[in-house]
Order: sequence, then structure tokens, then C-alpha cells
Amino acid sequence: MTTIYRRVKNDAGKWRYIAVNTGKDRRPENLGSRFYARVKRVGAKWQSWIPLDGDTLEQAIPSAEKLEEGMAAKAAGFDVAGLEDVSAPDKLTAKIAKYAEETKANKSAATHRLYRDSLNYFAESCKRVLVADVDREDMLRFKTFLYDKELAERTVANHFLNVMTFLKWCGIKAGVKKGDWPVREEREVEEYSTAELTALLKAARPDERLLLNSFLCSGMRSGEIGHLTYGDIDFERSIWIVRPKAEWKTKTQTARREIPVPSWLTAKILERKQSGKWTNAGLIFPNTLDAPDENLLRFVKRVAKRAKVTGRVDDHKFRSTAITRWLREGNSVQDVMTWVGHKNLKVILRYLAKINIRKPENRHKAEQAFAEFANIGD
Repeated sequence: MTTIYRRVKNDAGKWRYIAVNTGKDRRPENLGSRFYARVKRVGAKWQSWIPLDGDTLEQAIPSAEKLEEGMAAKAAGFDVAGLEDVSAPDKLTAKIAKYAEETKANKSAATHRLYRDSLNYFAESCKRVLVADVDREDMLRFKTFLYDKELAERTVANHFLNVMTFLKWCGIKAGVKKGDWPVREEREVEEYSTAELTALLKAARPDERLLLNSFLCSGMRSGEIGHLTYGDIDFERSIWIVRPKAEWKTKTQTARREIPVPSWLTAKILERKQSGKWTNAGLIFPNTLDAPDENLLRFVKRVAKRAKVTGRVDDHKFRSTAITRWLREGNSVQDVMTWVGHKNLKVILRYLAKINIRKPENRHKAEQAFAEFANIGD
């Protein structure tokens, strides 16, 4: 009969599978754990730990015998219903592969890559064979694994969240507690100063300047700019439209928004379209292969180096600058949220709080509350 195992922790806190003596004279009455059988899949190198039916050894033995019969039939060339379902699909690696297929089909390319990277890290750190065996200690080890790679706090938190999302998709709770989660530090709201923007635009070549202005005046993400076509622009009303395309998915399937962009910038885009005789399907900022450019950041970095602008320099900072400037000019929070595609009010309020505290009239009111104490004791 197929050997039956139970899973226990050793002194180091790691899971091990221990063979159970199933002899009638020495059969233990209660081992207090689930039972497993180890099976080598026909024609494959890997072995899988298969959970057996039942909560007691007496119930597990018939399940092991049935499994053994099924494997023997499979080896003889017979199709055994349900046998493949208890081996390959329940493996952690198989679940990861299936989840990767789903995210690739339903998420943007950038989001798919983030999930892929997170799950690759998890597969490297987790020694489980079956996804059902993943528990809290595996997630704690995963967190330590990420810190050992000296990743940024925010990056660690993102990887941890992505794996927890994957486990939820698998129907696994894992038992992670609130205090187990990595601290997710919110990125400070930053914007380019007027001096920095002036330096960047002066140092940029015409095509680079058009790209920088597009980032600045639309508040669009890099992937959105990279997939922007001439057909996405309402040239008459100067409105730029973000919408998913057949080969590109936005963050959500329903993500579609319209952004009011300065007419002088839209006029420059129209001039480019007409001079290049582009159709509506043409990308505005393609790569050298006329495909969506997924590395527009390199242009920003190149111009920043030329302009000698230091500190944090990236494409997303233009988005923050757009949000901040729109709010500073008195546009409503709801309008700005609609333009940039924010769903969470807390995110946009972080920008608003920074703006309010820097308004001279607000600074005056805050300081005036303590003016009477200025000269006491001098």
C-alpha cells in the first residue's frame, strides 16, 4: 500500500512529512494531523504530496488504497477520472502559472509584470508543493526573504499584497494577522517646481518637449501615454481620452476617462499628425518599431541629466505636478479625481492637504492663532 505520511514541524519550525506506521498492532489511535500520500506523476520528474480523505488514519487508509489503484491504472495507460485534478493543478507552481495567465488576459501589461515578479519571488522563497499548505509562517518567511534582498519598504509591501491577493484567488486564508503585514510607507507628494519645469523644457529637444508637456498637462500615466493614439484625442474640444485597447488593458476593464488638455498642446499634436500624415490609429509616441513605447522614462531621465535637474526625476512626478496644479487653481476634488482616474478620495486629499498648508492666507490664519504670545518674556 502507498505509504501514508503526516505533516509535523521540526525543532527549527519547518514542516516535514513523517511516515506513519499503519500496522494493525502498532497503529496509533489519534495523530492529530491531516494525512498525505507522496505520488510521482507518470512521465514527470516532480513528486506531489496529495492530501488524503478523512480526519483519522482509519479513514485515510482506504483513500490511500484508492489512490494507489488509480496510479497503477494510470501507469497502465488507462484514463482515471479525477486523478490529474488531485496532482498537477493543486501544485503551487501550477496555481501560479494559471493565475499568471488570468492576470495577463485581464490586467494591463505593467500590472501583469508586477504580479509575475511577486509570484516569482514567492515561488523562490516558499518550499510548499501544494498551495493548500501555504500558511502564515510561509508568508512571514516571504517577508523576511524580501527584506533580505534589500528592497524598498514600499516594494516589499507591494509584493506581499500581490501574493496575498493570489492566495485569496486560490481560496487560501493563510492566517496572516494584521501586524504581519509590511509597513506600507506612502510616497511623499512631490511636484516639479516652476524652475525645474522651465529647465527641463528648455533642455528638451522638440519631440522630447512634446512628450514632457504631454505628461505634465494631462496627468496621464506612462502606459497611458505610451498607448495614446491620434484617435484618442478630440481635437475640436481639446480632450484626451484614456481607454483600453485590444492589445492593452488599463488598470480596470471599465477604466475610461476624458481629460481637458490645454488647446495649445493639442494643436501641437495635431500639427505632428498632419505633418507625418498619421491616421487615427497611429501612436503619438511610438518606439522605433512603431509599437507602444514601454520605457518613456528614459526620455525624462535623459532630459533631466541635460538640464542638471537632480532629486527625484520620473514620469509619475509629472502626474503629481498636474494634480497639484489643478487643485491649486481651484478645480474641484471630484473633477480632478475624474481626470486622473483616482477612485480613493484619501489619495487626492493628500495632495489637497499639502496645497492648503502652503497657501499664504492659510499660513497667516494658522500663525495668527498664536500671535499674542510672540513677545511675552522678551
